[in-house]
Amino acid sequence: MPADDLALLGRLAQGDASALSVLYERYSRPVYARAFATVDSRPDAEELMQDVFLLLWKKRRKVEIYGASVLPWLLVAVRYLGMNRRRHNLRRSADSLTDRAELAGGADPERIVAHRHFIEVIEASIAKLGPIDRAILQLCVVEGLTYKEAAVRLQTSHAVVRNRLGRARASVRADAAAYLGEEG
Repeated sequence: MPADDLALLGRLAQGDASALSVLYERYSRPVYARAFATVDSRPDAEELMQDVFLLLWKKRRKVEIYGASVLPWLLVAVRYLGMNRRRHNLRRSADSLTDRAELAGGADPERIVAHRHFIEVIEASIAKLGPIDRAILQLCVVEGLTYKEAAVRLQTSHAVVRNRLGRARASVRADAAAYLGEEG
């Protein structure tokens, strides 16, 4: 039945919400399964599935599929949205653990201040990088993109991303080592 996905996408591009309903009925199960495999939590998987179909609606005029089925597009969207959600959840839980430890008084105040100062040193080191190097660091280190994915996003080559990321990391490491040598 996916042969008529092209027709449904055409209707969707025209703003036909019933076409979205048909696609949702057709593909919600495999999208949910992929979402659950990505985030490993029922509530997060349900929310992620809804986010994917919302994204389909928002991008309805720009969606391009290869072949006759919209399912591959949906599964790729789940993958990327799921990776973003996992990174967000990891950051949130790490921040929460740090905050709770500090609030509980379990951490030594001097260590807390030293840790915060070290973070400031790292942030200042990153701020010294050029805009392209900062973008590469953001895409590859923070967002977890591969060199190839970052190269596509930045419209450059894999080698440029790899080399510039190596130099950016070395620069930040050198600043961290200098700080630790002075302070530690």
